[in-house]
Amino acid sequence: MDEAFAHLEGNKQGDGKKATVAPDGGWGYVVCIGVGFTFMLGFGSSNAFGILFNSFFMEQDGASGLPLVIGVYNGALSIAGFLSGIALKKYSFRQVGLVGAGLFVLGDILTIFVQRTYQLVFTFGVIRGAGFGVMIPVSFTAFNCYFTKKRTAMMSANQTMSSMASITFPILVTFLLAEYGFRWTLALVMAIDLHLLFAMIVMHPVEWHMIKAPEVKDDDVIEIKKSPLRHESIQKSIIKIIYDNVELDLLKDPKFVSTLVGLGFAFVSDVTYLAMEPMLLFSYQYSKMQVATCVMAGAIADLAARFFLAVFTYFYTVDSRKVFFVGTFITMILRIVLILSDNITYVFAITIISGLVRCSVQVLFPLVLVTAAPDRFPAALALHILFSGCLMLMADPMIGVIYEATGSYVNCFIAMSFCCLVCIVLWTVEYFVYRKKA
Repeated sequence: MDEAFAHLEGNKQGDGKKATVAPDGGWGYVVCIGVGFTFMLGFGSSNAFGILFNSFFMEQDGASGLPLVIGVYNGALSIAGFLSGIALKKYSFRQVGLVGAGLFVLGDILTIFVQRTYQLVFTFGVIRGAGFGVMIPVSFTAFNCYFTKKRTAMMSANQTMSSMASITFPILVTFLLAEYGFRWTLALVMAIDLHLLFAMIVMHPVEWHMIKAPEVKDDDVIEIKKSPLRHESIQKSIIKIIYDNVELDLLKDPKFVSTLVGLGFAFVSDVTYLAMEPMLLFSYQYSKMQVATCVMAGAIADLAARFFLAVFTYFYTVDSRKVFFVGTFITMILRIVLILSDNITYVFAITIISGLVRCSVQVLFPLVLVTAAPDRFPAALALHILFSGCLMLMADPMIGVIYEATGSYVNCFIAMSFCCLVCIVLWTVEYFVYRKKA
């Protein structure tokens, strides 16, 4: 049976009194590991991007090329993520995911041979970014299909896997550069990224692993069948498919728009920071090992925070939006504090604190999005990816222009703090407006 249409068979399960529900475990744990590997390899190598390509950019046109590559990367990610959401209407998780993994690895292969910044923009930015963009909706949608009650705890757990890569990649890349040089290091990174193919292969349709729910009333069975999944004809025109996936009516809800914009600006700050912090440290005349150790220290702190969050949320319910808000506020302050001194002990301390806080943004952003549109997560995720990616496509090159004009990273980090400020101000205004209406 073609896995893309497994849900047609899933509707036949049950005896009329039994409904099938998400397993909330079982094969879902394997899917969770696959999602973890996706973000380990997707974000792990990106976390070491500044270390890996520092010498390359210095030989080309200076560090201003870095924000351009990052901006194009996230722009390609957003467009591909949007198209991936459309493709998931017709094809299975695995089919779409394997296309993404293939593009990601192809980008790795082509990047080995780049000689100029514009080539890196195409290979790493466009192709690799598009590959990761395709895999993100696959991973999040599959995850949300398999888990309901354990969603927060399991999301924290698989995000913990990605932070483990953030710990090891900077040191690993530094070691490989010293031992094998730039080109062979790129080849070895490509070999590691091949594991994404296996991560996508385990993304079975959830209908293959549904379990029987406790006995319920006939009316409840009818309602359940109407809701885990929407079974739509594949005969729809392309325009109709795009219309269904965009679901612009979500933008009629001011609270959703506030969430979308706030998440987008916070995400821009976080992703750009990861890429540019190593460049800041190199400008302080730190050695490659010192830079790698500092980045690793922040990643270890991030891992510790994610582990604590996973354990805590397993037993207690937290308000994801409030935690995200507080984390973004602290992050805004830390971006400014980091540039006040180049003392290595001071920088290490701020980086570690930033790592502790960062999990509130990286782990909780999909959960904040779920609370904003609980019954329409795929559509909400598509809009988030599209908005934040386009925002990065504009903001990151602007940060590069700021560096080119000033020759300093200070104003670049101030710009990242401003991105956090947008989220803080917007959500604060929203809170008071809706509190008065209540």
